[in-house]
Amino acid sequence: MRTFVVSDIHGHYDTFMKMLKKIEFQPEDFLYIVGDVIDRGRDGIQLIQYIREQDNMEMFLGNHELMMLNVIEYQRAKAEGRIKEDPMDEHLTPYELWTHPANGGEDTFLDFYNLKKKEQDEIEAFLKGLRLIKRVKIGSRTFHISHSYSLNRRFGKELFYKDAAPQEAERIVWDSLFDRMGNPYDDPSDMPFYYKSDHYIVGHIFTQRLNHLDEKGRGKIFRSAKYRGYNVTDMDCGMAINSKSSRLGCMQLENGKEYYVALVGDD
Repeated sequence: MRTFVVSDIHGHYDTFMKMLKKIEFQPEDFLYIVGDVIDRGRDGIQLIQYIREQDNMEMFLGNHELMMLNVIEYQRAKAEGRIKEDPMDEHLTPYELWTHPANGGEDTFLDFYNLKKKEQDEIEAFLKGLRLIKRVKIGSRTFHISHSYSLNRRFGKELFYKDAAPQEAERIVWDSLFDRMGNPYDDPSDMPFYYKSDHYIVGHIFTQRLNHLDEKGRGKIFRSAKYRGYNVTDMDCGMAINSKSSRLGCMQLENGKEYYVALVGDD
């Protein structure tokens, strides 16, 4: 059995299937998918439907899936008359936030609401049942898998979306160590996570933003043993950018071997 992790597929079904072929993914293997399966690419709903049918894959909640859940509840509340919009309110509604070009959720929204009600309910239940965090022990290492962030409290081996406070869920999928100020390699004065010795596996921040690129200028998995005091791996190689720099990155946890499939051209 081998254990793999990918993140931020962002609606690119064909690229994901190419990755499964590249790593020669077998029934006895296992794949963790660290959130942001949907949006920006065209095939988010197709990806969710595929992943939820697989016994050897686990999807985590990302900020894009959380936006989707917020819109489902918002649309339901509107239909039931529980929300009356104020035209003078300058804040974006959950729908406006998700479908804004910066987040790219419009295709996912349209595909979801073109499904039969039963299928919509099944997908909503699936997303609500996802984990936010899982701590996985492989050999002597404990991998701490989440879309982007963690908490400064003990929660054991895992934390599900349904068991987290709303503000905790928001923080785990939206906040990032990479957005904090100051030199990340200084001796940290503030380490915000409870599990200090875990190996953190995240996505959310595409590594092009970190100027971590291969020789062709494409996203490359970022790994540091001491980033803000933590052992951190960022798996997001920029599929959300939809450019020649975009790649889907995958890593085997047992040995750290990296695999890539470019969105455009060959790898």
